[in-house]
Amino acid sequence: MSNIFSNIRSGRLLKYNSIEHPVVFQLGGSNPTKLAKATSICSSLGYDEINLNCGCPSPYAKEDSFGAVLMKNPNTVADIVKEMIEASNGVPVTVKCRLGVDDNDSYDELKKFIETVSTAGIKHFIIHARKALLKGLNHKENRNIPPLKYDWVYNLAKDYPGVKFSLNGGLQSIEQMKEVMSEDKKLEGCMIGRLAYNDPWIMGKIDKEIYGQVGLDLSKKEVILKYAEYIGKEDVCNSVAIKPLSFIFAGEKNSGVYRRFLADNVREVKYKNDPKLLIEDAIDIFSQFNATAANRTHD
Repeated sequence: MSNIFSNIRSGRLLKYNSIEHPVVFQLGGSNPTKLAKATSICSSLGYDEINLNCGCPSPYAKEDSFGAVLMKNPNTVADIVKEMIEASNGVPVTVKCRLGVDDNDSYDELKKFIETVSTAGIKHFIIHARKALLKGLNHKENRNIPPLKYDWVYNLAKDYPGVKFSLNGGLQSIEQMKEVMSEDKKLEGCMIGRLAYNDPWIMGKIDKEIYGQVGLDLSKKEVILKYAEYIGKEDVCNSVAIKPLSFIFAGEKNSGVYRRFLADNVREVKYKNDPKLLIEDAIDIFSQFNATAANRTHD
């Protein structure tokens, strides 16, 4: 833990650019003292919110260690967040959780968790609207197999009007987002994960259709080249920084050519310090392939 804190202080682990605000840092663990210390460091680095992970269904999580298993012990979570809040220097502390864990999956048990943890000071819960099965399902299966129960999250928002709730899980379209955020649902908002990863271009559509923000009206090529310029100025690993671009052309013909080029060449020496060149070459290969394919079709 001391090495982690050393890296945090040096800025190597938690470095971010000011244009990223508002930015949230999520912590995992169960030791109140260590989590309070981490919270204090994160708040001093300017993060806008500190989130405690009570939703991860990792098979490596032991009893009371981190993630969704913590939901079995609301009092433990309450003890943790009390210390985190005291150490946060006024930065909001939130909790991300599931509907339940294993056989602890009734609405009454969920209410007990919310009541116990909110009494300790948490005023915003981000809820993945399905339970976690820690035995029998792997991490990926826990994102898909347990049934979604959006109505439970809606009911929480009505049962606890003094607490904010955001819904996560299974959202596949902007229309769905608008529905779960309609005024009658009384939610603070919603969170997307897989959708943003599989179709990152949707983020610009969300800004426009939900928040009414008019963007720069750039093409996908222009956007990703600007992104390449940005990461070229940052001290980041290419393989990490390039990954969000893998599905930028999702749904377009032969997009796999672009995606495979990035994956196959991201660690090549000539691209190590020049992510922009890697992206430019990927776009060129993609464009040339489509042009050749179009010519073959016309022939």
